[in-house]
Amino acid sequence: MKFFNTINQFIAGLDEKSFYKYLLATLAALLIICAGFIYYYYSSISYWKKQINEINFARDDVKRIIDRDEEVLKQREEVNKMLQEMPDFKIEGYFNDLIAKLGLTQNKVTSPNIAYGEGGDKEYREVLLTTQFDNLNMKQLTELLNEIEQNSRIYTKELEITKSKKTPNTIDVSLTIATLQRKPETTELVE
Repeated sequence: MKFFNTINQFIAGLDEKSFYKYLLATLAALLIICAGFIYYYYSSISYWKKQINEINFARDDVKRIIDRDEEVLKQREEVNKMLQEMPDFKIEGYFNDLIAKLGLTQNKVTSPNIAYGEGGDKEYREVLLTTQFDNLNMKQLTELLNEIEQNSRIYTKELEITKSKKTPNTIDVSLTIATLQRKPETTELVE
């Protein structure tokens, strides 16, 4: 009570000009304090919104990674099933039978070259078959690619088509197809 009485006596002893100066100073101080609180309030809201957005983006990234992992596990199961169904599959034998079936043996320029890809997977390795064909027409090429596509064990890795320099209206094709194979138990490559 004594504090309020002191303030009341101080205000009562002021002349009108000094009273307005103190009143303006007090209002300015209150306005600055209110502005500081408003600034703090909105800056903290902005900060927390930014944090929420970062968490949401991180959550979305985690969800994408989990979804991709589930897809990889599903594909791994499919590959394991496919490898169990045809454990003795040889890409070179399949390819030679395919080009004989399609009548492309006279167009084959090089014998199929077999190479082994070094993938990052611990269980599988990629077996690549590369060959070249000369003087094919588009019908022959599409039939060949369609037959390769029909076999779930084989996929086209690389295809290079150039206009034939020898025969008009034909193309030369460099083709690389691949399949997956279980890695051998020993360090020797099993063909």
